[in-house]
Amino acid sequence: MKIKSLIVKTIIFFIALAILPSVTLAHKKTIAITIDDLPFVGEYRNFHLNMMMNTMVQQQVPATGFIIAKEVRNDNWGMLHKFRNAGFGLGNHTFSHANLNRLTADEYIQEIKKADSLLSPVLTKPKYFRYPYLAMSTGSKRNAILCYLAKKKYKVAPITIDSKDFAFNQRLLSVPELKRRDYLNELKPFYLDFIWQQTAKAENQHHHNAEQSQILLIHANLLNAYVLPDIINLYKEQGYEFITLDDALMTYKHAMNCKKMKPEPKIKDPEPNIDSFIAWD
Repeated sequence: MKIKSLIVKTIIFFIALAILPSVTLAHKKTIAITIDDLPFVGEYRNFHLNMMMNTMVQQQVPATGFIIAKEVRNDNWGMLHKFRNAGFGLGNHTFSHANLNRLTADEYIQEIKKADSLLSPVLTKPKYFRYPYLAMSTGSKRNAILCYLAKKKYKVAPITIDSKDFAFNQRLLSVPELKRRDYLNELKPFYLDFIWQQTAKAENQHHHNAEQSQILLIHANLLNAYVLPDIINLYKEQGYEFITLDDALMTYKHAMNCKKMKPEPKIKDPEPNIDSFIAWD
């Protein structure tokens, strides 16, 4: 009996050794929710954001919203404070939802600066900035904005998963109001499937950094007011844990930072014997 028991224990030991590497290699899947273009104007649209807030509070899911400062008015300040007081983050999304590709660096900096000043009562820390249209431009203009954001202690919030919810929401709104509930039930599986395809694509693109968290972009619209519980359940069923944007960014190996540019070469003072010719140029 002792020999049989020893053999069984030995077999269990080697099975455990075989399983252990796969368990060790399995990485933790995490995701952060971000909501662009806050706030909405008017009680009807605030209703959408309020539904989403209630869902996230009930599900204990963190989120960060990004505000277009120009859209903040007396009738929606309360919603932003409610969002913040519920424990969610709020970041800068420029003053007028400006596209960096269509502005100079100085014009865009004014957009950030003006929004920063207006939104200071509700912006949370750490401070986050999201580029409208995800437009970061290139070259020296891109670097100038990144350097300004760094100077003002902003962290850039990228995305890895674009839900393209505006397209699905537009289809929902095109249906007469009395028929929307039925159409929503038809549209929802396609929307959820699209989000999951976007997630799989993002996972494949970042396979070199398996620990990198995903960052989902959505908006506070009619569609998400009703489908957000399903989105959350989709990710939970696939083994994802919802984390804050700050925790998500800590998993990124290469942050988008300002680069030190080489200084312009100094021009030597003109020689004394050619001073008289300078006026000719």
